[in-house]
Amino acid sequence: MSSLVSLVRNESYAPDALRQSIEQALALIRQPLRQLIRPGDRVLVKPYLRHGSVRQPETRMVSHPAVVEAVLGLVCDCGGRPQLGDEGSRRPGHPQLHHEALWLHLLAERFGAELVSFAMSGGRVLPSAIPQPASYLLSRAVLDADSVISLVNAQPHPSLMWSGALKNMFNTIIGAGNTQLSALLPDAAELAGAVADVCRLARPRISLADMTSVCPGFKQALWRVGLLGASTDPVALDSACLQALGWEPGTIPSLRWGARLGVGAWEREAITLRGLDWQDLPVLTPPSPTVSPEPPEPRLARTLRILSKTRLRPRPQIDRARCTNCTTCEQACPLQAINRDNGGRLQIDYTRCADCLVCADACHQQAIQLRPHGWVAALQAPRTLAHRLWQRGKAGHVWRIGGLAVRWHLERSHPVHPPRPAQPRPHDQESAPVSPSLQNAREESGVALIVGAGPGLGSALARRFALAGMDVAVVARDGRRLDSLVAELHALGVAARAYACDVTDDGAVSRMVGQVCGELGVPRLAVYNVEHFGPGHVVDIETAAFLECWRVNCLGAFLVGREVAKAMLTRASGTLIFTGSTAATRGREGYANMAVGKWGQRALTQCMARELGPKGIHVAHVILDGGILKKNAPAFMQERMLGLFPEQIADNYLALHRQHPSTWTQELDLRPWMEKF
Repeated sequence: MSSLVSLVRNESYAPDALRQSIEQALALIRQPLRQLIRPGDRVLVKPYLRHGSVRQPETRMVSHPAVVEAVLGLVCDCGGRPQLGDEGSRRPGHPQLHHEALWLHLLAERFGAELVSFAMSGGRVLPSAIPQPASYLLSRAVLDADSVISLVNAQPHPSLMWSGALKNMFNTIIGAGNTQLSALLPDAAELAGAVADVCRLARPRISLADMTSVCPGFKQALWRVGLLGASTDPVALDSACLQALGWEPGTIPSLRWGARLGVGAWEREAITLRGLDWQDLPVLTPPSPTVSPEPPEPRLARTLRILSKTRLRPRPQIDRARCTNCTTCEQACPLQAINRDNGGRLQIDYTRCADCLVCADACHQQAIQLRPHGWVAALQAPRTLAHRLWQRGKAGHVWRIGGLAVRWHLERSHPVHPPRPAQPRPHDQESAPVSPSLQNAREESGVALIVGAGPGLGSALARRFALAGMDVAVVARDGRRLDSLVAELHALGVAARAYACDVTDDGAVSRMVGQVCGELGVPRLAVYNVEHFGPGHVVDIETAAFLECWRVNCLGAFLVGREVAKAMLTRASGTLIFTGSTAATRGREGYANMAVGKWGQRALTQCMARELGPKGIHVAHVILDGGILKKNAPAFMQERMLGLFPEQIADNYLALHRQHPSTWTQELDLRPWMEKF
């Protein structure tokens, strides 16, 4: 028997027109809601809210509020009891899902719908039909509902190639199951099998696909498709949507898995299309989705990875020192795997625990952490002890003797590798004539010093300064990786040297600047292009990690700036540029480590500009607001300029150096068009 799929035209989200399109699509597949929903039935409306800001539904990264509103209205008209929810399992203490979802609250209140938290509704462990994983923990909110209506946000997916009806039900897994499966199944084809398998277990009664507009990717222009689809077969619905875009459904792994597991059919011969005819498709023909082939994983590496994610995986444990016995985790556990021992303390029953980490998300004291358990913990006891001693050592200890305090602490030492000895160049290469184009481009002279010559911006700066005719000194902690860059600069006809230096070491910075001045000359232009970022929230950041970020971002800038300024003052001229970031102007959640150091670096440049400007040294601070595109960035990101081009940044740095003293720029903001400010 063929699967019925309807595709109808829908050009806007006007309430009346949208509701009419939905009713027409359901009628074409002979599934009007009045025949499916009886008065009093619990109907779970499952939108897609996991990615993207719900405050901007027009970006089409989430289900559009107008579609949710129309479906809730139809359910209420049939006498059903609507429930609304998606990824509430990640915030079990807040059934309202997320603070951004104000429109979701308003819709639920208007239609009397219950906002469902998948975790608080409990869960059920169901066996899988594929080799890995062995089972899934699905929310009872989905499994126990009388009917499930899946609101599909049809769009391309970066790894699975397509996010449609099959992928929408993948979020019915409770807690961290999605993340765990992605780590267990890094291959896109294997993960697609799990996506189809979960849809088999949590099969929706009806799937509605919104293709009024389709978002092809992050911050890209929307595709105006103008379609709305419906079906009881999620595989067939995805197939029809793909063919409406001009894509071949047989190339999508999740659809092939869906057919193999009996979820549905994707072949055109097995689908009966209503509303539009096949000859009317494709409505839109964008570039076909492609996935870069990955090298096969060695068998031993695969075995070790599976063991580390299954038998050897860390388990949630309760930290007695932090636990306040508030019972929040006990109430949030979907499998009731947390109870009390004879002493009244909370404990985890690992025979029932599914590692969903809902308890960890619910605990406001962060008393539940992932740690080795059982015999794995016994084997790792020496390593655990060494780690704790290292943590204590990093925190340090202070001895006070009268008015004298002696502080002792351990600090990680990063090795500094000097560059390889320079090989003598052949005579013919040394005397090779420089092309006229390069000769004409040489408008500058002197030495350019680049501290932090990485493969992105640092290398682009070195090339641009060399093309301008300047000799270049490049500095990195690992001088060995600068060999190819030095050879490339030599080919441009300039002198180039590589130096290894720890920018947080006072003596090392002084020696490095002295070597540059002795071998190449006093720099006319110097760039501090070093950055360090350790993510983490304020309550979790270790003192040692905070100090390391501050040393690289702020102390290193001070040491390099001080030593270079001393050298430039001997000539009473020069340009000193510091590479900053958005964190230097505003602090954000999770960026405390970086923001404090970058704010300090910005303050340092202002002080240096006021002090050194009258003495002929131009000090500038450049804020890079946005990501720097790499050489292997996707073509669409380069075409749409979804990031900063390192070559264009280098042009701006050279322009700063060439400014007349009467119009010096102290701070410069560089950002791509799509960044907000």
